[in-house]
Amino acid sequence: MMNKTKGIILTIFAAMSFGFQGFFAKVAYANGFNPFSFTLYRSLFAAVALFILIKIYNIDIKATKAQYITLLKLSFFGYSIMLITLYISFLYMSTGLAMTLHFIYPVAVMVASVFIYKEKVIAKKVLALILSIIGIYFLIGFGSFSNISMIGFWLALISGILYAYYILTVANSNIKYMNSFVITFYLSLFNTYIVFFLTFISGNLSFEYNYTGLLSTVMVALVCNIFGMVSIQIGLKYITATAASILSTFEPITSLIVGIVILNEFLAWYHFVGSVFILISVVLVTITEKKIQKVSEKTRV
Repeated sequence: MMNKTKGIILTIFAAMSFGFQGFFAKVAYANGFNPFSFTLYRSLFAAVALFILIKIYNIDIKATKAQYITLLKLSFFGYSIMLITLYISFLYMSTGLAMTLHFIYPVAVMVASVFIYKEKVIAKKVLALILSIIGIYFLIGFGSFSNISMIGFWLALISGILYAYYILTVANSNIKYMNSFVITFYLSLFNTYIVFFLTFISGNLSFEYNYTGLLSTVMVALVCNIFGMVSIQIGLKYITATAASILSTFEPITSLIVGIVILNEFLAWYHFVGSVFILISVVLVTITEKKIQKVSEKTRV
């Protein structure tokens, strides 16, 4: 029972950590960064910080050839291309609509888990998924479907599918039981090389930023990469990928709270409705995961 609770708490903590990235991005963009350079520095600072932690705690960073290949593919598709397609989609449509489409990933994770990884279909999880999608719509997509760009639509949708690939790979591949700090270190390191190359060839490599923007990239590396990515990877060791993807919808609630408290953004009735739907879905997933744990314990006895 304790393992399931730990996985749930860590996954929600990860979602809350990711909820700060919009705030850090806004600060960075206002102080000289662009989406490419922001992603590049985020990965670079995270890789450096994680390498220091790994050395301090003498953590073994060795991996097999197969694990290196998995990490490289995960970094390219599930991290670099995922972020870039999402950020570019913002140029073609509202961020609310883009993020709503991006949150297709819980659906993609559930479908793949059932048909590829043979995960059992549980009615409460399906209901939780439906409620979380409705909540996402009210929270960040309400009223934003009037002007849809097909380019932006597909880019945002692809970003969501790629993030589903990220969650499923961490949960089911040969890196599942690797040290989470080591996984995040390699993902951040590989992503630094990948995004540097993409930034350079696209002409987006810029050094016209100030210390405020630089501090924001350091903070997003600490909060989102180290706290967030490490937490969700640990959480996926204890709960299913489907449960983790639904719990991850706690991210926009955090973004909303950060926007209201720090940026003085507007709070409307539909934000409240969306938050309630997501919170109900989180409770349903929590109850379901604990029941699964109880059944598993009884079976072992």
